[in-house]
Amino acid sequence: MNAKPKLERTWEAERGRIVAWVSSRVGEAEAEDILQDVLVRALSDLDALTPVRDLASWLWRGARNGVIDAWRRRSRRATSPFSDQSLEVEALPDAGRSPHEDLERREDLDRVRRAVDALPEDQREVVVAQAIDGESFISISTRTGVPVATLAARKRRAVKRLAEYLDDDRQ
Repeated sequence: MNAKPKLERTWEAERGRIVAWVSSRVGEAEAEDILQDVLVRALSDLDALTPVRDLASWLWRGARNGVIDAWRRRSRRATSPFSDQSLEVEALPDAGRSPHEDLERREDLDRVRRAVDALPEDQREVVVAQAIDGESFISISTRTGVPVATLAARKRRAVKRLAEYLDDDRQ
C-alpha cells in the first residue's frame, strides 16, 4: 500500500484533535511549527513509515515529543537573545551623515528594536540569530534541534509581522 495516501487519510482524521491538544499546551503559533515538523518528518520518511501499523499513534507521539521539546527550549531560554546593545554599532554617528539624518537613523533603529522585541519568542530568536547575528539556518538548526524548514517558516512569519509593525508605526 502506498504510504502517502495512508498518511493523508490518517492526518485528516486526527488533525483536529492533535492541533487542539498541541495548541492547548504551547499556543497556536508554536503548535503550527510542531505539527509542521511532525508532517515534514513523516513525509520525508514515507518509505520508513510503511511498516508502521498505527500511523495515528506515530503522529500523536511526534506531536507529544514536539511539545516536550518546546517546553525544554522554553526552560533553557531565561532571557531574550536580543539585547539593547546588539544594534548599537549601527546607531553610532557617521561623519557622512547630517545630525538630522543621524537622528532619523536612531529613530529607525529604535522602531526596529521595538518591532523585534514584539515578535513571539520563537520568531524573535530566528530573526536575531539569522538576520542580525548572521548565523546560518543550518547552524541554528544544529544548535536548537529545530528543522531548517521550520526556522525558515518562522522567519517568514516574523518578516511579515515586522513589516506590518513598522508600517503601522510609521503612520
